[in-house]
Amino acid sequence: MMHVRTPVCVFIAVTACGALLAGCGGGGRSSVPATGSQAPQQTAKVPVTFRIDVPTQAASAKARSPRYISPATTQLSINIEQDETEVNGYPVTVGLTPTSGGCTSSLASTYCQLTVTLALGSYTATLTAEDATSTALSSAQSIAFTVVDNATNVIAIVLSGIPHSLQIASGAYGVVGSGSAGFTLYGVAPQPVIVTALDADGNTIVGPGSPTYSASPVSGSGWSAGAPSTTAPNTIVIDPPGTNGSGATFVVTANYSDSTCSQSGAVCRATFTMKSDVQALFVANSDAPSVTEYTAPYTGTPTTISNGVTFPSALVFDALGNLFVANSDSNTVGEYAPPYTGTPTIISSGMHDALSIALNGAAEDLFVANAHIGTNTVTEYAPPYTGTPTTISSGLDQPFAIVTDGAGNLFAANFSGNTVTEYAPPYTGAPTTTITSGVDQPYALVVDGAGNLFVANYAGGITIYAPPYTGSPTTITSGVDGPIALVVDGAGNLFVGNYGNSTVTRYARPYTGAYVTVSSGVNQPYAVALDGADNLFVANFMASTVTEYAPPYTGTPTTISTGVVQPTALLFTP
Repeated sequence: MMHVRTPVCVFIAVTACGALLAGCGGGGRSSVPATGSQAPQQTAKVPVTFRIDVPTQAASAKARSPRYISPATTQLSINIEQDETEVNGYPVTVGLTPTSGGCTSSLASTYCQLTVTLALGSYTATLTAEDATSTALSSAQSIAFTVVDNATNVIAIVLSGIPHSLQIASGAYGVVGSGSAGFTLYGVAPQPVIVTALDADGNTIVGPGSPTYSASPVSGSGWSAGAPSTTAPNTIVIDPPGTNGSGATFVVTANYSDSTCSQSGAVCRATFTMKSDVQALFVANSDAPSVTEYTAPYTGTPTTISNGVTFPSALVFDALGNLFVANSDSNTVGEYAPPYTGTPTIISSGMHDALSIALNGAAEDLFVANAHIGTNTVTEYAPPYTGTPTTISSGLDQPFAIVTDGAGNLFAANFSGNTVTEYAPPYTGAPTTTITSGVDQPYALVVDGAGNLFVANYAGGITIYAPPYTGSPTTITSGVDGPIALVVDGAGNLFVGNYGNSTVTRYARPYTGAYVTVSSGVNQPYAVALDGADNLFVANFMASTVTEYAPPYTGTPTTISTGVVQPTALLFTP
């Protein structure tokens, strides 16, 4: 039975990820529907500038640098994609001649720039040099970049030059990290990295005559690197062995048809490391009380955890990998040490209808929402969790969901009270903030990395509050019907599980525009989650399935059904 809670110089002002900045990349995401997920700050669009430098050919052979552009090159086509989807209004063309709009010329160079506006997040720009009739004169070159707030977002590009360094960046959300610090590749599917040649000033080298790239592993069993295609000559696909924790070192080489690599200061080789993270999926099953654990690709027979499980309503991991299971019917939380099949530690003091759980940062205090009518408390347990809890009660009225932010503040969704209350440590006083504007039967909460609060209102839409949460919210109503599950990815995209119309809707920042609807295989979604490669997982309560959707989420899902019985929560290993 369902537990009803009640229903040119092109200046693009951006931080160039992989093109100009080390340490950027796709964001790996671990999502816990009961406690929320984190992502970058959510804001409106900001200026981004592409700055393109077209050096003039030197008259003296002694002063001449390698020139990689055809004399016929007069313009650059720029296409921009996010989440493998073309951004509206692109591609655009930038003139590269001294008389082109936005260009200035000197004896040394012609500089052209284009300023556009983009929402915050991660993008890929594809650049193609063209002649005056728009005939492509070069293979498309990809540059990964990230648009950030409160910064001058500039991508500097040079159409000729000697490579001073090779920048390796993530080409997909499933690859997290940087070429300098190393990457983590999530899942078992091949994932791309993007290689970019930079000149001595950090400008990206593109256009006719740019290098092609090759890569190969120099250590690491079972890893391989594919050859770039002619249409994506600087994109290299890395194929992992599918073994969790395995690692490899790759060498990447820039290949030129001339003697560029013999020029003084030229750098044509670089190394980077990869580590494989194959996440396990945990599913809370309400009708056959258990938690089932699935290894990638998740369609095989699961490991079943049943000892101490009654009606599992929420799941969370601590930093050591211990699993906590909230059992609302038995008023307990079970703590399971890896590999999770042993006898759990049972936590029960002060609980009454343990519906939602959360852990608080480094302290790892455990919070439990006691949603039983007449109880209206959140109990806080310090490790090892078996002692007498601290009780939080002020302002609570049937707390259906709780979440903590990066600063340790606690938020509670009060379903019957139509409020969301915020508590600062030590949590036992009156709420620091009581949010009422737009709140109507709040059912689920998420706080992103910038502290923005997302509320799923079962009787209304989605409301989004910026700190300090006292202003008017951004409200989403289109496509929303009985929302009870939320998750935000690393690029700030919001996914909403709509129990009322059996869909999941996806909204890009600033969330008020068009949205993507996922409906194939969705049947009363009770929880949604994202793995490290941004694959979407949906717990379908009435169908007793979990469906998996690869970006951009519009295709046929993979269906997980073995061991799944009316699922209520999803969780991935960190």
